[in-house]
Amino acid sequence: MSKNQRMIIEVFTPPFLAAICLIVISFCQESVANVFLGFLPCLLLTYAFGVSPAFLYMIAMELWFYFGCHTICGLLCTVVFSGLLGAVSAYLSVAIAAHIGLLVGSEGFKFLLIGAFIGLSIGFYVGRNEKSEA
Repeated sequence: MSKNQRMIIEVFTPPFLAAICLIVISFCQESVANVFLGFLPCLLLTYAFGVSPAFLYMIAMELWFYFGCHTICGLLCTVVFSGLLGAVSAYLSVAIAAHIGLLVGSEGFKFLLIGAFIGLSIGFYVGRNEKSEA
């Protein structure tokens, strides 16, 4: 995987996966029609609040690969680091949305778990596909 492909994945995939996770979670609470009608607004909101934190996530991950931490620490550390960054990114997204008034504080923990899961997933994907020469 090239560096540019990895950077695109690190910036644009987290908000998309967050929208998918939120839609899957909402299947339990909403009707199927509401879930499908709500996907596009959910996707737009996740990109609106998630691209800036995802950009910071990408910078941290690229520094991780640039300094060779992937080769030194291995895939497991890369995945854990990415999961922590995902949780921090989710926290920043929730903080932005809460500051504007779209979320209340009690909803935040769900988003931290989603962010950590997405970070673990992306960390595994890019870490597994990264050549050892970073």
